[in-house]
Amino acid sequence: MGARNLVVGAFVGSVLLGGAGVARASSGIDSPDNGVVQLGRGNTYVARADDPLAAYYNPAGLAFQKSGVHLGAHLMFMDRCFSRRDVNGQPVSPGGGIPGPGAAGGPSDPVCAETSPFPNPQIAANFRITRQLAIGLSVMGPHGVGKMVWPESVPYTNTLGISTTQPAPQRHLLIESDSLIVNPTLSVSYAIKDWLSIGAGFIWGVASIDFVNFTEATSQIPTDDFSGNQEVKSTLSAFDGFVPGVVIGVMASPHKRLDLGAWFKWQDAISTRTGVKLESLYWRAGGQKNENPCPMGPAGCNITEDTDAGTLKFRIPLEARLGFRYHHPLRAGSLVPKVGPKVRDPLADDLFDIEVDFTYAHNSVVDVLEVRFDEGIRVNGTPGNIPTNADIPHKWKNVFGVRFGGDFTIIPGFIAVRAGGFFETNGQDPAYLNPDFHLGSRVGVGGGGSVRLGPVDVSLAYQHTFFEPLDNGGKGEVLGLSGDATTNYRSVHNVNGGRLESSLNEVALGATYRF
Repeated sequence: MGARNLVVGAFVGSVLLGGAGVARASSGIDSPDNGVVQLGRGNTYVARADDPLAAYYNPAGLAFQKSGVHLGAHLMFMDRCFSRRDVNGQPVSPGGGIPGPGAAGGPSDPVCAETSPFPNPQIAANFRITRQLAIGLSVMGPHGVGKMVWPESVPYTNTLGISTTQPAPQRHLLIESDSLIVNPTLSVSYAIKDWLSIGAGFIWGVASIDFVNFTEATSQIPTDDFSGNQEVKSTLSAFDGFVPGVVIGVMASPHKRLDLGAWFKWQDAISTRTGVKLESLYWRAGGQKNENPCPMGPAGCNITEDTDAGTLKFRIPLEARLGFRYHHPLRAGSLVPKVGPKVRDPLADDLFDIEVDFTYAHNSVVDVLEVRFDEGIRVNGTPGNIPTNADIPHKWKNVFGVRFGGDFTIIPGFIAVRAGGFFETNGQDPAYLNPDFHLGSRVGVGGGGSVRLGPVDVSLAYQHTFFEPLDNGGKGEVLGLSGDATTNYRSVHNVNGGRLESSLNEVALGATYRF
């Protein structure tokens, strides 16, 4: 059994991390939206869609815009912490299974991720081909926070009062996620009437995934002796160069002061071959890192690398939105219908506007993160093989949301300010919490403004997002992978018992040049 026990680590890393990504929330992948104007008005946009980012967020809006180019970025500051607990609510020891308070057991304080401010960028362009036809292109990723690194070890005072380190309590779930998802989108929009337009776009998604974590090896008897536990560090790498999708949008103005917008997005799953790197016997008996992975030279090295070890599949939830926008004109003359398709210019035409959007994300398609390995892959330093099924349950739930916001024009054609907020329902059963994504219910508040400098609108915005903590009281349902055949290659206790907390601050700056 001991030989096989070493096999474990490879998989949990691959598995649990396979879903960790650069983004979170509403769809699990993307919450709420990119875009400086959107951020400042509670992420309401679907019924306004008045800049080139409409190529992705509602292509129907392209036909009611001048030609233009948009450049923007969100500087995102994420705080995320995890407190691991056993079924009795006590800190979990270094061995992974023995509860206890403070130094005698596990760390009482939360373990937090290290994140650098991430400048999530966006670029988009809109070209008015005729009075009724427009083409748009956008290149951006999800509304995400970039690379996230969790500690491998944490400070620890042992029973003799000696200061040392112990493996971090969240290591079975996540050590590092460094993923990049980019969704270039080419869209076309056509104004059927001066009050009605439709649009559609094709997404060519690209995903690069790198994740690191640990798993236990021996599952039957939890122990603080790491020479017996034989944990393995696992790094999974994958690349999918074609993740196709579509966006469809409609915009209508049934009344001179009322705009309606609808948007739908579908995207195929990220599905690709994966490579894996395994580092066996990673810890020494006291819980410190084993600095000599090759004690008998290359022939006896405890490192296994396979660039084509298996498959990864992560399903992307479809999304739908419906928006209602009331805009109050600056003067009565603006209510006179224009000849031909109109050009939306809220900064010049409206005193204020108010928009309400309703959102839906079909998150329940993410039941498990599917990771499968080929049969017969040996793990160096052991006589064992990698288990073929390394799926990890996520059990996401469908999410409903409401967004509310608007603009007020201070100086027509020059300065406007905006504010808004959003709410999204809980999308995660706490029993299946995982620090890769935080899907507790969310509340966001933000504000911003725009100034027009000739043909360029410069916009600035700030938003804070509050996350409902996910707490299962130590009664988690995610079992780590194991090399122990007698426990069906899973740990005998959960590895996700505890509490997950997050908050997000972001500042966005962007400019749109129209011609």
